[in-house]
Amino acid sequence: MKRNAVITGLGIVSPIGVGVDQFWEAAKAGRSGIGRPTLFDASKLPPDCQIVGEVTDFDPRDWMPGHTARMAGRFSQFAVAAAKMARADSRLDTAQLPSDQLKISIGTAMNGQIDLGELTFEAFLRGEDVLPWTCLEYPAHAATSHVAMAAGARGQTATFASACAAGLDAIGWAADEVRVGQATAVFAGATETPLSEYSLMLFRSVGVLCKWQGLPQEASRPFDRLRTGLVLAEGAAILTVEEEEHARARGADIYARILSSASATEGTHLRKVDDTGEAIARAMTMALQRAQLSPGEIDFICAHGNSMEDYDAAETAGIKRVFGRHAWNVPASSLKSMCGQALAASSAMQVVASCLTLRDQIVPPTINYQVPDPACDLDYVPNSSRAARVRTILIHAHSLGGSHVAMILAAPD
Repeated sequence: MKRNAVITGLGIVSPIGVGVDQFWEAAKAGRSGIGRPTLFDASKLPPDCQIVGEVTDFDPRDWMPGHTARMAGRFSQFAVAAAKMARADSRLDTAQLPSDQLKISIGTAMNGQIDLGELTFEAFLRGEDVLPWTCLEYPAHAATSHVAMAAGARGQTATFASACAAGLDAIGWAADEVRVGQATAVFAGATETPLSEYSLMLFRSVGVLCKWQGLPQEASRPFDRLRTGLVLAEGAAILTVEEEEHARARGADIYARILSSASATEGTHLRKVDDTGEAIARAMTMALQRAQLSPGEIDFICAHGNSMEDYDAAETAGIKRVFGRHAWNVPASSLKSMCGQALAASSAMQVVASCLTLRDQIVPPTINYQVPDPACDLDYVPNSSRAARVRTILIHAHSLGGSHVAMILAAPD
């Protein structure tokens, strides 16, 4: 029997809202979550380190017991919150699943470096005692383990560290496990909390942060000619990925079918990007082939669009390679224009937004698109959301080192 992977639950913690409803209303309205840091004092930092995408309305005690929340890293807190939302949204009774049929897959790039690693190391340098739980809560797998404990999962847990594409990698792995019968359901996605004075200076040192001098909410401007770099952000998104027949048998609502995912890499440089878009095109083409679709059957591209000059141009070139003349007919927009670049969490957020696009037939906009760039001349759904007939969506994520992942979602039958 053919087994299909579907998405039945969504959970999100983002700079434009905690929870699906708040997030989606802001996304449809084109409301920015970019602003000045409040988690730390950035007043002595350079101007390009004073624009971030923060989650401002999150209380971990709403999602975890107080003693657990006090020890857990912020990235784990976000992951547990998003997973609990996804579980509630899917109405999945995990107690009814065989113990090894519920799995967890989470992606993260910077794990507990900020609120655990940095603080503990500073205490160490001062000669003070280090927090005894840092060794347990700092590693990338801590968030995955917290989600497993909260969900009562007894199946395999997997953690992905493939940078900005880790969310798609985690969700793609979940879909594969469901298809081959190794899992009935998987809580999959990504979580990221990379904001601190030190981390911003790290990103600044390689020249990727935006140099925008106007209002912070206008700083992230994917595909716009005035774009100057990315806005570092935080957040998490977790989905319930489930075997389709199991979902239908219990009467679950289905957001989307996961048709395929594929990866390709440039394999040339950690920072530079191939401006021809060749590897991007390879990933997209493989995903289309695995889904048995032609480029003309894609209705919307949920783009990486991180507001860096070379990345946006390369992504546009890759789309043109795959779609040919159709490239100018298919809308493509970037959630990062509103949420910023939350590294691994961004690609999982793209999947949440894509599911909601399929549900409501509304394409979210790329905000701050004001000055056309000859190198980026596609339909980026500028500034306002759009009603559209959307049955299939291609999602693209680009990681450090030139890795690319493409995933294709389709509306449920």
